[in-house]
Amino acid sequence: MKKIYFWSPHIDPQVATLKSVLNSINSLAKYRKDRKNFLINVFGEWDNFNLGLIEKINLINNRSLKKRKFKGFFNSRYLYFLIFLLSYFPLKKILNKHKPDYLVIHLITSIPILLFIFNKFKTVLILRISGYPKLNPLRFLLWKIASTKIKYVICPSEETKNFLLKKKIFRQNQLIFIPDPILTIRKINFLKREKLERHIIKPFFLCIGRFTKQKNHIFLLNFFSKNPHYLENHKLFIIGHGELERSYNEIIKDKKLSNKVEILGYKKNIFKYIYNAKCVISCSLWEDPGFVMVESAYVGTPIISSDCPSGPKEFIGKNENGFIFKSNDEDSFRKALDNFTNSSKNEIEKKLINAKKKSKIYTCFYNSKKLSNILNGY
Repeated sequence: MKKIYFWSPHIDPQVATLKSVLNSINSLAKYRKDRKNFLINVFGEWDNFNLGLIEKINLINNRSLKKRKFKGFFNSRYLYFLIFLLSYFPLKKILNKHKPDYLVIHLITSIPILLFIFNKFKTVLILRISGYPKLNPLRFLLWKIASTKIKYVICPSEETKNFLLKKKIFRQNQLIFIPDPILTIRKINFLKREKLERHIIKPFFLCIGRFTKQKNHIFLLNFFSKNPHYLENHKLFIIGHGELERSYNEIIKDKKLSNKVEILGYKKNIFKYIYNAKCVISCSLWEDPGFVMVESAYVGTPIISSDCPSGPKEFIGKNENGFIFKSNDEDSFRKALDNFTNSSKNEIEKKLINAKKKSKIYTCFYNSKKLSNILNGY
């Protein structure tokens, strides 16, 4: 029986990648009985997750890193440095002792990559790209040096695959597009029918995502402050949390949007909001591919999205599966919003059907099938 180890240490339990990691491992465990799946629990980041059939391997018994709060860019990089120091040699020991057939790495990948550069293991290394890859000089150099040590690079979109191919870091036969396992059908169909809170009155626009620069919610707040007539008969609800929440609240207050825009905070069940929304708006600066966009497509709610790299353009196309606008461009967004509000019921329905068909390649079953093909050598 083949042993597959998964590496995905994280400092924010709300990042979408974790959902993809768990769905990927669980789907392999469910649909493929000829393999044993293990998740490396580096510093306790997976302690509170129910992993079902997946076995955890505790790497660092000291849980002090888990308890510490690191906010901001420099503090988070300091935490990454500490994780590196504490996990490098324990991971090396595990690879030498247990000799897993495959190691699939998702987050903070520099640690296993450096181990494979300086050591020879019998384990096959598979790099899974999480989100839109920012190729700073250090990452470019690291991936280039390690390219002969990495068997496959799993890309969440064709655009990312082509981007890496153009950069000439990896060979074409190394790069494989496998859509993220975003959709758990039975769970979504149950959660979307949960009742909304009484104070949430339809119709409303919906925006979901962590309060970070990437999600670009400030663009949306500025647009509606300049064009309040779009919210005359609608409200805008924003679901999420993060370091920019104070800035959002200040903008809402200063722009006098308090009666029309409401921050709902983090919500465990986002599907009931998506299901009841007039449309879901994504104004991100980058996505890969955009979990909320795919989830909205499956639930059957129209999507208005920026054309940011590297997933939305690929998913929505030329407005066949939703409404797309030029990233960070208010005039382009206005046209997309007008196009949506002026579209007939039949035109909207056609886009929804197309989007739902497109979303089905993001199911857990599809992902496990494609990943199994790699693990089987074809």
